[in-house]
Amino acid sequence: MNYYIDPEVYKKYKEQILEMSQSVQINYAENIPPEKRKPGFSDQQIGEKLGLDPTIVREIRCVAERDYYTLDEWQKAIKFKDKACREYAVKGVSSVTKKYLLKRKVRE
Repeated sequence: MNYYIDPEVYKKYKEQILEMSQSVQINYAENIPPEKRKPGFSDQQIGEKLGLDPTIVREIRCVAERDYYTLDEWQKAIKFKDKACREYAVKGVSSVTKKYLLKRKVRE
């Protein structure tokens, strides 16, 4: 399916959708106090809040993510995911999980 988003609609909702989406997550317990955490919403939830169809929200979000993140960020994400998947395939647990578990044990 192809969608066409009016450029004015894109400009109007781009920032709101990115802030509300899971693209920009501000919800890590170890980094900020609970009152400042903001969980990301699904495209369906964002659409309901903004009065937009979820497919329109998804289209705006996907284009906005490409505008927001540099090519270097995409490359880092690819390497990170590749490493985590390969380690999981070999060891049954990725380095990401191990680091998270080690941080939790140190705090406890």
